[in-house]
Amino acid sequence: EISACLVGSEMCIRDRNMVAAIVSFLIGTGINFVLAPYLVKELGSETYGFIGLANNFVQYATIVTSALNSMSGRFISIEYSKGNIDKASRYFSSVLVADLIIAGVLLLVSSIITFNIEFILNVPENLVDSVKILFALTFATFIISVITAIFTTAAFVKNKLYINSLRDIASNTLKLLLVVILFSFFPAKVYFLAMASLASGIFLLLTNIKVKNKILPEVKMNFNLFSFKLVKVLISAGIWSSIGYLSTALNRGLDLLICNLTLGAGLMGLLSIANTVPHCIDNLITTIANIFTPRFTILYAKDNTDLLVEETKFSSKIMSFLMTAPLAGFIAFGNKFYTLWQPTKSPDEITIIQILSVLVCISYLFTCHTRTLSSLFTVCNKLKASVLISLVCGVLTVIIVLLLIHFTPLGVYAIAGVSSVFIGLKAIVFVPLYAAHILKIKLTTYYRSIFRGWFCFAVVITMFIFINSFVHANSWMSFLLLCAASGLAGYAVSVPLIFSRKELVLIKDKIKKKFKKS
Repeated sequence: EISACLVGSEMCIRDRNMVAAIVSFLIGTGINFVLAPYLVKELGSETYGFIGLANNFVQYATIVTSALNSMSGRFISIEYSKGNIDKASRYFSSVLVADLIIAGVLLLVSSIITFNIEFILNVPENLVDSVKILFALTFATFIISVITAIFTTAAFVKNKLYINSLRDIASNTLKLLLVVILFSFFPAKVYFLAMASLASGIFLLLTNIKVKNKILPEVKMNFNLFSFKLVKVLISAGIWSSIGYLSTALNRGLDLLICNLTLGAGLMGLLSIANTVPHCIDNLITTIANIFTPRFTILYAKDNTDLLVEETKFSSKIMSFLMTAPLAGFIAFGNKFYTLWQPTKSPDEITIIQILSVLVCISYLFTCHTRTLSSLFTVCNKLKASVLISLVCGVLTVIIVLLLIHFTPLGVYAIAGVSSVFIGLKAIVFVPLYAAHILKIKLTTYYRSIFRGWFCFAVVITMFIFINSFVHANSWMSFLLLCAASGLAGYAVSVPLIFSRKELVLIKDKIKKKFKKS
């Protein structure tokens, strides 16, 4: 019964995980919102675009590392849940040793790329040295994160992801403090943000090692436990995840690179600005969706399929409820937001940025309803079909984008729009059907809640567009008041449209119990 999902200690842990994850996301996003217009003003949009491009190169490197790290939490968690502590320790130690080797290889490769960056990209002559430092620091931060990854699995295994969120909050605070110091006391440089990110990455590594030793001491960290056989098991399972990251890079990660090589650094800068908010929305979707994965993994390990189905159905509704108002609000009020957020941009540039942002966000209208279902592919170790479809979509995206740039006047709009079409189609056609297939339930099981989510979005965005046509927000105060009032109205409308009466009664009872405990 779905009531089993809403009571007990597991639900309390999930609530804690969700609150901490959302707070961490809001702080990280808030920092980006504050920094982005300042960086654009101080550095120019052309220079600012290289920050996003450097991060995209890290995404390309993730294609290699994900083959090992993407499945480590899943295997360690399953062995730990079954009481096989020794095997869990051998998995943990094997991944750690392998990650250290990978880090060494990445250091060599990234050094070669950094020293030859002007021959790889279109970099203005006056920015070559600064861009090299930017890429060096960005790669260094990623290499540290590769080593950090295995230690974050402790919170996953214990289903205490709020611990990782608290560490993220602290690291983001540290990053913000360092950025303020650097830009306050030194002439603005494109690599200052990367310097701060490197410091916060080192902080995360040290604190996650400490957390692992505290909450998961029984899983040992011993180089003598290294097993090449277990590494092969992880890679054989994770290779599909790695190909999935390649597909992601083809769908989204090449946008700035293609723009830089075909349309120039100027439009790349505008596209980078336009990607900022949609990427934050995507990160929020991923952050919330990941909260459910440890619980899914535990239920799968215990072979509790009935409860797993109920959890996934309810998680899809939670995602629809949480994301409908933000997505509708951004699309409806986007032009007002960008006018205030990027005051140095002309009205024409604001229009371009807004259109690009909406094109990118189209895919999220589909993925927000099915992202938690996608995690079942990892939990059940059934990644092959999903990854192959994503790879085909990614290859088609790149080919079609290049053709449209060459033969049509769409230009940068093609870069933002084509990938959204393919991502959206996969999310709504394949994901719900395949999730139902691997759980051996009725194929249309998840579509009822998805359709309710779409209907809710249609109602909410219609309401927001109507409000936008009558309300003029010319200052941050009036804009925030507009967003707050509209958001409350949007969520109020969403509750009865997304949840059934039975679910509303259960949620109401749960809230009452929370207040009584308080």
